[in-house]
Amino acid sequence: MSYTLQLWEKPADWPWPATKAEADAQFERVSDSPPPGQNPKFLEWGRALQERYPEAMDVWLDGSEDGITEDATLGFGINTRTEHWNDAFELAWAQATRLGLNLYDPQSGVHYLGNGDVPEEPDLQLKRAEQARKAGDDATAWAEYRIHAARGNPHALYAMGRALRFGTMGQRRHFDLAAALQVMGAHDAPTRQDAQAFYERFPVEGKGRIQTLMARLKSASGDMLLAIVDGERKAVDDAYVHNEQLLLYTRKRIEAADGMKAAASMGHELAAFYTVLESVIGWEEPSFENARYWCQRAVDWDHEPAKRLFALMHERGWGGSVDMALAAKWNAAASEQWQQEHKLRRAKEEAESPGGLSLAPMAPPAPATAPVVWTGSVLRDLVGWFAREGNPHAAFYMGTLDEHGRAGGVVNLAQARDWYALAAEEGHADGTYNLGVAIENGSGGPKDRLVAQALFMLANTRGTTVRVDTLKLAPHEQGPVRALVSALREPGRLRAVLREKGLQAGAGGIGAPPKGAAGAAVVAGAGAAAAAGLSGTDWGRTGGAQAPPAAASPQGGTPGRSRGQLAQDEGEDDEDDRMPERDRSYQRTTFALHLGHLALLIGAANVVLLILFFKEGASFRRGMAVMGLIAAYGAWRTGRDFDWAPAARAAVAVVAAIPIVGMAVSVWMLVRSFRGRE
Repeated sequence: MSYTLQLWEKPADWPWPATKAEADAQFERVSDSPPPGQNPKFLEWGRALQERYPEAMDVWLDGSEDGITEDATLGFGINTRTEHWNDAFELAWAQATRLGLNLYDPQSGVHYLGNGDVPEEPDLQLKRAEQARKAGDDATAWAEYRIHAARGNPHALYAMGRALRFGTMGQRRHFDLAAALQVMGAHDAPTRQDAQAFYERFPVEGKGRIQTLMARLKSASGDMLLAIVDGERKAVDDAYVHNEQLLLYTRKRIEAADGMKAAASMGHELAAFYTVLESVIGWEEPSFENARYWCQRAVDWDHEPAKRLFALMHERGWGGSVDMALAAKWNAAASEQWQQEHKLRRAKEEAESPGGLSLAPMAPPAPATAPVVWTGSVLRDLVGWFAREGNPHAAFYMGTLDEHGRAGGVVNLAQARDWYALAAEEGHADGTYNLGVAIENGSGGPKDRLVAQALFMLANTRGTTVRVDTLKLAPHEQGPVRALVSALREPGRLRAVLREKGLQAGAGGIGAPPKGAAGAAVVAGAGAAAAAGLSGTDWGRTGGAQAPPAAASPQGGTPGRSRGQLAQDEGEDDEDDRMPERDRSYQRTTFALHLGHLALLIGAANVVLLILFFKEGASFRRGMAVMGLIAAYGAWRTGRDFDWAPAARAAVAVVAAIPIVGMAVSVWMLVRSFRGRE
C-alpha cells in the first residue's frame, strides 16, 4: 500500500502562500502549467530518499524510476507496509525544505512549503523547537528557529524576535533586532498587535534604525539573513568590549561613556550596569535616580550583581525611598541566581573532567574581611560599593576622594594609594599616573623613584598626556625601569609587585579579589554569604569590605603632580557642558581654576589701566603692582593645571606674557616712586 505525495516548486516571482486556499490555488496553477522541462531538484530529492530508505520508495506516480520528469510536479508513493515509512516521510519533508520544494499531501490536504511553513498547521514546522524549549534545551530550540527563519518562516522570525526582546533561550537582548524580527514575523492579529505595540515604544531615531534593519533583512534570505542577525548582535557585544577598554583612557572617556549607554539602550545588561556608575561619576551632575533606573534595567535583564546593588539601594534609600521588603526580595533573588550559576559551573567542570572530578585548583580559605562601614555619604558609599566589586573607575574615584578628603571623608593617603593601585592593576590610565605620583612623593607610603618612573611610562601607554621624555632617566636607569614596566603591566601583577617592593601594605580589604585560586576562594566566600541570606550591606561578590577610614594623614597636603580626569573635550568652551567639580576628581580646586581665569583678566586690565589711565600717586602704583603679581600667579596656576597640548601651552604662555608685562611695568614704577622719595 502506498501513501501518495506531490512535489512541486513555487515560481520565484510568486509569493509564499499564507493560507490553505492560497497553497491549493498555487499548486493547481503549477500543475496546469505547460511542462517546464526537467527539474534537477526533483532528481536530487529522489536520490536522497532512495539512498536512505530504498525499501520505502514504492512507486513514482509519473512512471519514471529515476525521477526524471518533464512535468512541473513530481508524484511518488511511500510504502506504508515498511517499518520506516514514518521516518521516510519525515526525511522527504526535510529534503524538500532543504531544496526549497513544496510537499503536498493529497490525503490530508496539508501543504509542507519550502520555506518551512505549513499553512494548515502553523505550529507543525516548529514542533522540534517547541519540544526542545519545553525540555529546557535552549540551544537546540534556538538552532531550530534559526533554520526555519533562514527559510523565511514567519513563526520562526517572530519567535527569534521574542527571544531577543526578553533574553530567553540563552540569548542576550537586542531591542532593534527584536522589533524588526517581530514585525517581519507577525502572522496573525495577536502577534501583529504585540509587534506594533513594541515598535511604537521606540523614539523616532530608533524607529528609523529598525526600518533600515528591516529593509536589509527583507532583501536577504537564507544564510545571508542569519549573517545580518549575527552581525548586528556581535556589533553590540563588540561595542561593549571596545567601550569598556576605552573608558580606561582618559582622553576617550566621554566618547566611551556615550557608547556604553547606547549599548545599554539595546538591552545589554553589562552596559546597563556600567551606566549605573556613570550616572554618579560621569560628566554630569550625579543622578542617583538615574542610577537606580539603570540598575532596575540590569535587574530586569537578570544581571546578578545588579540585583545585589538594587537590594542595597532599597535598603539604604539610594536614588529613592527605603523599602526593606524589596531589599530582602532582591537579596534572595541574587542569592538564588548565584547558587544556580555555581551549580551549573560545577556540573560543567565535572562533565569535562576525567571521572567526574574537577581539575580546578583547590582554593585556600577565604581571608577574613572587615565589615562595611557606611559613611552616610551616598556618593562615597555607592561608588565604594562598585570599587569593592573591582571596578577600576570607581576605585580611581575613591582614591581621589580619600586623597583630598572629599564627599564627607577625611584625607587618607594610605588608603588612596591602595585605591589607585587597584585602578592601575585593572588598566586605568589616571589611576596609574596618580599611583606613580604617590610613590614618587612618598604619599601614603614609602618612596621609590624608579617604580614611580615606570608607572609614569605605563600611564603614558594607557592614555595619559604626560610625556615620557620629561622623566629624565639616566642611562643606567633605563634598563631597570623598562623591566619594571614589563612586570607592572602583566595582568593581575601590579599590586603583587608593589607588595614585593614594600610599597603597598596590602589592599586593606578595599579591592577586588586576587587572580587565580585565591580569587576563587574570595568569590566562594561571597557565595556562602549569599546562601546565608545576608543583606546587601553585609556581602558582595568579592566578599571584601572597606576598612574603616584611618586617621587623617599628617602629610595633609596633596601631591603636586596629581591629576584627574579631563575637564572637557578639546575645544569645548561652553561652561554648561563642563562636569561639576565634585565629579571631576581633579587635584586642583574650583577656586584655583577660577582664580587663574580672573587673574588673566586682571592682568590684561592692568596693562590697559597703565596705558590709558596713568596717574601720579603711590597708592595707584602699588595697586598696579599687586594686580600684576596676582595676574602672574594666576597665569602660572592656570597653565599648570590644564593638561593641554604643546600648541595650547604656547598660547597660554603668550597670554601669560600680558600680565607679566603689566607686573614688570608696575614694579618698575613702584621702584621709581620709592627712589623719587629718597
